[in-house]
Amino acid sequence: MVMASNKNRYKTQGNVAYKVEIKEKKKVKKVEKPKKNKNKNLKTKLKVLRFIVFMFGLSLFTLSRFVLIYNMNNELRELKSQVAQVQKENENLQVSLAIKNNIKKIEGEAVKKYNMVNPKAEEVKYVDVKMLSSAEDKKVTAYKLFQKFVGFIH
Repeated sequence: MVMASNKNRYKTQGNVAYKVEIKEKKKVKKVEKPKKNKNKNLKTKLKVLRFIVFMFGLSLFTLSRFVLIYNMNNELRELKSQVAQVQKENENLQVSLAIKNNIKKIEGEAVKKYNMVNPKAEEVKYVDVKMLSSAEDKKVTAYKLFQKFVGFIH
């Protein structure tokens, strides 16, 4: 058997480390994106925001109208109930007036409470009463004033 010599076994010549290759990075100019794209995004965001604000305003307006209609309906309902109550009171008052306005009852009460008696036919006297301001009197006075005025001129 032949023995190999171990002398050269661990000896190396030169550098065994990896050689690091330095790559120079080329300076790449960043391409500036046009501002139009940024402006487009801003414009779309503004459009969406305007739409949202418009819809919010429209919904508030519609809701306020519904609240107004609801309140008016409540007032109308209250007024109808008040009218019904007043009409019922009016009917009750008319019934009580009809009961108290009965001529026989009034005559009976006058005889009992105040000791009044019915007048006899000979005791009754009728008096002719003229109205204080009638249309005929006004015509006559106007005619007389006109005659006086015409007479004064002649």
